[in-house]
Amino acid sequence: MPRRIYTSCTLDCPDGCGIVATVKDGRVVKLEGHRDHEFTRGSLCAKTYRFPERVYSPERQLYPLRRRNGRLNDAWERTTWDEALDLIAQRIRRYASESGPLSILHYQRTGSWGATKLLSRRFWNLLGGVTTTVGSLCSGAARAGQALDFGVRNGHDPLDILNSRLVLLWGRNPMATNLHIVPLLRQVRSRGAQVILIDPIRSESASLCDRHLQLRVASDAELAMAMAKIILEEGLQDKSFIVRSTHGFAQYRALLESRSLAELCAACELPEAEVRSLARLYATVKPAAILLGWGLNKYQHSAEMFRCVDALGALCGNVGVAGGGVTHGFNTQRHFDKTVEALDRAEQHRTIPEPLLGRSLLGATDPPVRMMFVNAGNPVNQSPNSNVVARALRTLEFVVVVDQVLTDTSDYAHLFLPTTTFLEEEDILVSWGHNIIGGVNQVIEPVGEARSDLWVFQRLAERLGFGPEMAGTPRQWLKRIFAPLERSGVTVEQVMEKPVRCPVAPVVPFADGVFPTKSGRFEFITKLEHQRRIVPGFPLTLVTNYSKKWLLSQILEKDHPKPFIRIGPATADEYGIENGDDVIIRSPVGHLRVEAQVDDRVGRGVAVMPVGTWIKRGGGANVLTEDIMSNFGQMAAFGETRVRLERLPRPATGREPAAVSQAQ
Repeated sequence: MPRRIYTSCTLDCPDGCGIVATVKDGRVVKLEGHRDHEFTRGSLCAKTYRFPERVYSPERQLYPLRRRNGRLNDAWERTTWDEALDLIAQRIRRYASESGPLSILHYQRTGSWGATKLLSRRFWNLLGGVTTTVGSLCSGAARAGQALDFGVRNGHDPLDILNSRLVLLWGRNPMATNLHIVPLLRQVRSRGAQVILIDPIRSESASLCDRHLQLRVASDAELAMAMAKIILEEGLQDKSFIVRSTHGFAQYRALLESRSLAELCAACELPEAEVRSLARLYATVKPAAILLGWGLNKYQHSAEMFRCVDALGALCGNVGVAGGGVTHGFNTQRHFDKTVEALDRAEQHRTIPEPLLGRSLLGATDPPVRMMFVNAGNPVNQSPNSNVVARALRTLEFVVVVDQVLTDTSDYAHLFLPTTTFLEEEDILVSWGHNIIGGVNQVIEPVGEARSDLWVFQRLAERLGFGPEMAGTPRQWLKRIFAPLERSGVTVEQVMEKPVRCPVAPVVPFADGVFPTKSGRFEFITKLEHQRRIVPGFPLTLVTNYSKKWLLSQILEKDHPKPFIRIGPATADEYGIENGDDVIIRSPVGHLRVEAQVDDRVGRGVAVMPVGTWIKRGGGANVLTEDIMSNFGQMAAFGETRVRLERLPRPATGREPAAVSQAQ
C-alpha cells in the first residue's frame, strides 16, 4: 500500500514548501503540496515536483569515491566508508599536527537549510577550531544594510501583503524565485491594490503588475533618493513618524539636498514625470509595502541601496504598520540555540572572506591552507572568479567534497562522499521567507550508501576521539537546537506532525516602535559615496539572474541548457548580433562561448546570464565575475563585473535571422 508522509523542502529558496510524499515499495513516486501549510497552501514549484528525478538520477553518486592514485587527474574509483573516513581522520591529524588546525578550511554553504546542518560547525569547533569562510554569496549586503537601519533584518510575514493597497516589487522576480507570493499578489490586485515592478529587466513578474519602471541597472539608490526628494518637496512625508521613531533625519535630508532631482533621474535613466508619479503614489496610497529582491544585492554599494529604499519606508511612515514594511527576508537561525555550535571550544579560529575565496586561499599564510572540507556547497561554480577558485583548490594537498553529484567543485577533490537528500533525512526547516516551521520527516531509506552530513561528522568524531560529544539521533539534536522554540510553546514533535506557525515571530515587525539600533529608533542613511565602476574596453554590465527551471547549480545533465546570454535589441544592433548567434562574452577575468538571445525585455547596457550552469558543460557565469566585495556585509559584488561581446563568424551557408527571443 502506498504511504503518504509529511515533510518539507530544505533547498535554498524562500518558500520552504510543505510537502506530502507518496511512497510505494520504498520509492518516492510523487510529491504534492501540504494543504495545511499557511504559506505554500498545497502547491509546489516545478523544481520540487520533479525532485524525485534527482533522487533516482543516474548522475547521483551512491558510494564513496577516491582518486585512483590520489592525484586529481586520475579517475575516480569506488571505496568503502571505513576507508574514506579513516583517510580523512588521518589527514586531519596530520595537518593539525604539522601545521596547526588552521591549515584546514571548512567550507559550507546553503545546499540545505535543515537545522542539523548547524552541527558541522560543532564538529570543527570541538576539534579546536579551523579556518572558515565569512561573508556571503547571497544576502550579506541586505542583512548589513537593514541592520544599520532597523537593527535587524526582519521582514513582514508574506501574508501581510493582503493588507497592502500598494506593493512595490523592487528588484524581485517572484515568478522565478518566490512562487507562492504570486497568488497573494493576484489577490491584492483583485482587491483594487496596485502592484508595480521596479527592475532593469522586464521579468516574468511584469505580468503580475500594473506598471514596470525599467531603471538603469544598479541605480536603485538614485531612484529612492529622487522619490524622497519629491516627497519632501511636496510635503508628503509622515512628520509624526519621523519625529517619534527615527534618528538622523536632518543629515539624511542634507544627503538628499547634495544631489539635484535632474541628476538623480538621469542616473537611473527615468523621466522625472515617471519618478514623480511613483513618489506621489507611494507617499499617498497607504499602507504600501516594498518587497526587496536579490537584484539589489550584488553591488559594492548594495547595503547603501537597501538603506536608501528603507529610508523611503520610514519617510512615509510605512514601518511598523500592517500592509507596510520594507521586506527582504528573515534570519534562518532565529529560533536556534546557538550554543550547540560549541564556539567556546574553538581555541583557534581564522576566517577568509567568501567573496574572495580563490585569492584568499592562494594568499593564506601562517599557516597556508593544506586541506579543504566542502559540504552543502559548490564553491568553484558559485564563487566569483571561478577560475581563480579552481586554481586555488588545485594547489591544496587534500580536498573532500560531500555532495550528491559530481559538481564542478568535485573535479578538484581527492575524495567524494555521497550525502542524502532531504527525502532521506529527519530534520526541521526554518525558512528565510516566511514564519512557518516545517518538519522534515524521513520519507525513504538512503539510496545506495548515501549518508547524512550529521552521520559523516559523527563517524569522524569517533575516529578523532570526541565521538560522545557529537553522538545523538537527529531527533535528540533537534530537541537541543530548538530549545528556545520549545520554551515558546511549540515542541519538535508538533512540528514533525504538521507545519506550525512560529508563535513568537511578529507578522508586523517594529509595530511597538522599538528598534534594536543604537538610538532605539529607525536610523536614516546619512552618507552615500559611490562612483559607477567603469572598466575600459568592457562597456556592458553583467547581470546574473536566477532561473525558474533550476536552483543555483543544481541542474541535471538532461536539463542543462546550451549556455546563453540575453541582450536587448539596442545592444544587439551595436554589436551586429542577431538572435541565435554564437558569441564570446569576455570579462577582465574570463570568457565563455554562448548563444546570444536578443530579448526586447532587456534594457541597453547589460548582458544577462543565469546563475548555476556548469563550467564542465560550457556554462558557469562565475567564470566571468570578478571577486569584488561589498562595502558592508562582505557580500560578493557579482554585478560589478563588466563585459564585452565578440561576435563569431556565422556559418557559411547563412541563415535567416530568428525571431526575437522571449525565453527566460
